[in-house]
Amino acid sequence: MKSSKLLIGVALGSVMFSGAVFAKEYPIGGPVEHDGMQIASSYLLNIETSPSPQSMVMGKDVIHLETDVHATKGNKWGFSEGEWIPYLSVDYVVQKQGDSNFLEFGQLLPMSADDGAHYAHSVKMAGAGTYKVTLKYNAPDEAGYARHIDKATGIPQWFAPFTETFTFHYPQ
Repeated sequence: MKSSKLLIGVALGSVMFSGAVFAKEYPIGGPVEHDGMQIASSYLLNIETSPSPQSMVMGKDVIHLETDVHATKGNKWGFSEGEWIPYLSVDYVVQKQGDSNFLEFGQLLPMSADDGAHYAHSVKMAGAGTYKVTLKYNAPDEAGYARHIDKATGIPQWFAPFTETFTFHYPQ
């Protein structure tokens, strides 16, 4: 009986303290599939990066906007299922519904966290409300990523730029 109480205590303690280690990810949209890629977007709060570009602001009402882009099964560009797609250029535009003066835009940066590689940037929000984010995905060749084109090992031309738009509430 004592050992089962101890086991329950250890299990409860693990659950109580595990939340302090992980940042909460708030879903924005997705996953959606496009051209052999699975795309999802979310935000986190109080995220620090290194190096920390000057544009990566911190503070009240700042979110860490991110998008995860991974290969789907049978991806025609040679990536394995679930593999992160590198060298993308991902532009973002965030607008607040009902506030025509609010407009944040820029480019998400490639980075890694304990849950893997992603594209992200800090975005200063205009308080609570409903927001729309438009993400424009540009192919790796725009960033100088080469591809084989010979008959033996070549892959097709990269995808044309495309956008995904999601509506979300902040804060959640």
